[in-house]
Amino acid sequence: MNSRKVAVVGIFGALAFLLTFIEFPIIPLLPFLKFDPSDCMVFLVTLIYGFFPGLFTLLIKNFLFIFRSGEGGLIGILMNILAGTVFIFFLTTLRKLKINVWVNYIISSLITGVVAFLLNYYIAIPIFTNQPTLQFVQNIGISVQIFFYLVLLFNFIKFFTNSFVSHLLVKKTRIENFIKEKAK
Repeated sequence: MNSRKVAVVGIFGALAFLLTFIEFPIIPLLPFLKFDPSDCMVFLVTLIYGFFPGLFTLLIKNFLFIFRSGEGGLIGILMNILAGTVFIFFLTTLRKLKINVWVNYIISSLITGVVAFLLNYYIAIPIFTNQPTLQFVQNIGISVQIFFYLVLLFNFIKFFTNSFVSHLLVKKTRIENFIKEKAK
């Protein structure tokens, strides 16, 4: 990566971190799943520069988040890194296959939702709550199937919304042209 890309990645990583302060739960039954617009900066860098700059932006955002980590702590940060990596991997892979951009966002969001469910089920919830996921799900009064759908829905909303915002920023503000013109 040239020095200009490194600077852009750092700036957008810091902007993404600042956007983590705007967070709120969108599914009342699962208040630990919080939406924030920070990933739109990660996806913007990914759309402009590709997988690795997007990954580094994601890592910078989460590294900075360590110092303000709230309820989720390191488990939440790990989950965000893993889910974000899965999303940008599929985003860039499907883009190379020339899949329609909106279909790409939908497929990448759904795959990320399934992976996030598995990560929540086998890693995050047992560690965070210190109880098996089945017990946790029973304690909140829903079935595992409903839990799966809610986690899938949350991640679809989160990743598709951030993709949509990134797409608008790239296409409507001409930020891609600005960044690439300044690199010449």
